[in-house]
Amino acid sequence: MNLFSKTFWFFIALIGMGLVVGLFFAFPSFVRYQAVRNAQNQIRVNEMIARQTEQLIENEKQKAQIRIEEAKGIAESQKLINATLTDQYLQHEAIEAQKSMAGSPNHTQIYIPVGNNGIPLVKTVD
Repeated sequence: MNLFSKTFWFFIALIGMGLVVGLFFAFPSFVRYQAVRNAQNQIRVNEMIARQTEQLIENEKQKAQIRIEEAKGIAESQKLINATLTDQYLQHEAIEAQKSMAGSPNHTQIYIPVGNNGIPLVKTVD
């Protein structure tokens, strides 16, 4: 071998050893860097999950408020219906229901009118 090739291989070996030594010191540093980045990413993920949870809570609160308002509307309509229901109206509805059932081919019950004028009783008589 000539001097040039010996020098060339010496420098290649020196560079290789430098890389090995550099990696020896750089690898733990890279691992620490990667661990820090992973921790930072986990913090961001946790923050996003927390925001999603807060949004879900808000959505459920809004849904609950909607159900409350619907229940208030139903209660109000029931109050109005109860205020306008009379015994005569209920008797009329009972007669109409019996008429429709009497025309049904599957109807097997028999109704015996016992109230005044043959009207079914809706309210007990004292």
